[in-house]
Amino acid sequence: MAAGKKAAAKKRAATKKTAPGKAGARKTGARKVAKGNGDLRVRMYRVGFGDFFLVTVPSAHGPQHILIDCGVTPGTTHKGDIGTIKSAVRHMAAETNRTLALIIVTHRHQDHIIGFSRCEDVFKQFKVGAIWMSAWETEYPAKVARLQAALLQQTVRAQAQLALRAAGDPVAAAVLGVLENATGEGPGGGTNAKSLEMLKTKMGVKPKYLHRGQKAPLPDALAAAGLEAEILGPPPVDRLAFMKLEDLTKHVGQYLGAAAAGAAGDDDAGAFGAHWRVEPAAYPAAAFREWAPRPQGQLTEPSPLHAARVEKAIAASQPEALAMAAKELDDFLNNQSLVVLFTWKGKRLLFAGDAQAGNWEFWLFDLDKPSKKGLEALTTDSASILGGLDFYKVGHHGSTNATPIAAVTGMSQGFAAMCSTQIDTYGSLKNESEVPRLPLIEALEKKCQSVVRSDHHAFDFEGKKVAAVAGARAALPKPRRGGRFVVGSCFVDYLL
Repeated sequence: MAAGKKAAAKKRAATKKTAPGKAGARKTGARKVAKGNGDLRVRMYRVGFGDFFLVTVPSAHGPQHILIDCGVTPGTTHKGDIGTIKSAVRHMAAETNRTLALIIVTHRHQDHIIGFSRCEDVFKQFKVGAIWMSAWETEYPAKVARLQAALLQQTVRAQAQLALRAAGDPVAAAVLGVLENATGEGPGGGTNAKSLEMLKTKMGVKPKYLHRGQKAPLPDALAAAGLEAEILGPPPVDRLAFMKLEDLTKHVGQYLGAAAAGAAGDDDAGAFGAHWRVEPAAYPAAAFREWAPRPQGQLTEPSPLHAARVEKAIAASQPEALAMAAKELDDFLNNQSLVVLFTWKGKRLLFAGDAQAGNWEFWLFDLDKPSKKGLEALTTDSASILGGLDFYKVGHHGSTNATPIAAVTGMSQGFAAMCSTQIDTYGSLKNESEVPRLPLIEALEKKCQSVVRSDHHAFDFEGKKVAAVAGARAALPKPRRGGRFVVGSCFVDYLL
C-alpha cells in the first residue's frame, strides 16, 4: 500500500469506535445537527429493469429528497421495460413537490438515466439543490472526453453492423439490446445523450464529478438533517487499469456466470475491440484461396462457390465477435458507477450502482494494481463498512459480476436489501447468466433474510395494473436490525 494510502487509513481508523453488533462503526461527525422527526425512507419504484430510487431524509425543515438514478431498459429480450416509468416520475414529482435536495447519477446506461430525457417535461419543473455524477463523466480532462467519445463511436459502429441482421439472428438481436442500453436509443423516447445534456446543463446547477477519495459535498439541508456521505467509487481517471477489470475469477471472486449475449465464456474473450473487426466484403477473393479445391501441388484461384461459402461463414461469426465487444463496453460503463455510502443516525446505507470488479476491488482491497483473483484481504476500512451495513441496494440488478464474493462474505448479518430488477431481461438459466443471478441472491439472503425485489409485487400505476412475476415471493421480511418494508401503489419502501 502506498504511504499516502496508509496515512489515510490510519486517519480513518482513528475516527472509528466499536458498537454492539457492528464491526468498527464510525463515529458521527461533530457537525451540529437539527433535530428531525420520522423515519429515513428508501423508496424503490417499479419500472422494470432499471434503477429509480428516492431517499427521503426527515429534517426540522421538512423532508429532504435524494433521487438516485431514473432509468429503464428493454434489455436483450425486450421484456425489461414494463411501461411505467412516466407514471412513476409523475408520482415522484408529486411526492417531492418537485424539489430535490440532491440527484445522484451513478453512470450513463439507459437503465439508470433514460427517465430524465423521456420525462423531460416533468424534470424541467424541478428545483434541484445539487447533482453528483461519476468523475468519468466530467467533460474537462481531455483523456476522459476522448475515452467516452470512443466508446460511443464503437457502440454506434456495432449497431450499424448488426441492424440488418437482428431480425433473423438471436445473437445479433441480443447484442443490439446491450448496445441500446449504452446509447438509450430505442422505443419509448429519450436518449442517454439527451439525458446527460439535461443533467449537465439544464437543471439549474452544475454537477459535481466525484471519485474515490474525494469529499462528498452534501447540500446544507441534508447535512443539517444529520446525513453523512462517503464516495467509495469509481476509481479516479488515472486508474484506468481498474476500470478495465470487468470480472473476477469465477467461483473465487464472483458467483459463477457465463458471459452475456451468447458470447463465449473464457476469461480472455474480447481482447480486441470492435475496431479490429471488419466485414467479409473487406477481404479480396484471393484471400480465400487456401479453402479452394485444387489439384495436389497446385495453387489456383478460388472458385466463386467456395469463396462465397467462406465469406458466409465469416459473416455468420460477426455477431459472436461483436458480442464480445458489446460485453466489454457494457462492463466498462458499469465500472464507472458512482458508489455512495450514506450514514444517518449510525445507520449505513450502500448504493453501489452497477459497479463491477475493478470498481469494487479498488476500494475493497486498496491495491496498486488490479487482480482477477479477488482473494485479497479487505482493508480495515472496507471491512468496517461492510460489517456495519444496515441497507444494501443490490448492485447491477442482481448480476453475477456486480457483488463480489468477498463483499458478500464481509457483509454483516441482518441488513436490509432491495433489488430493482425484472426477470427474463438479460441472460438465461441455461447458460448460468440469468439476472438476477440466483446463487448471488441466495448468498445475500443468508445474510439479510430476504432480498426485496421490485418484480415480486403487484402495483397499480394510475390505473395500469402491473402483476408480480411468476414465482414471486410476495411476503415482506421483517428486517432483523429494525425498520420495516411497506408496499405502496407503485413502489416498495424501506423505513428505518
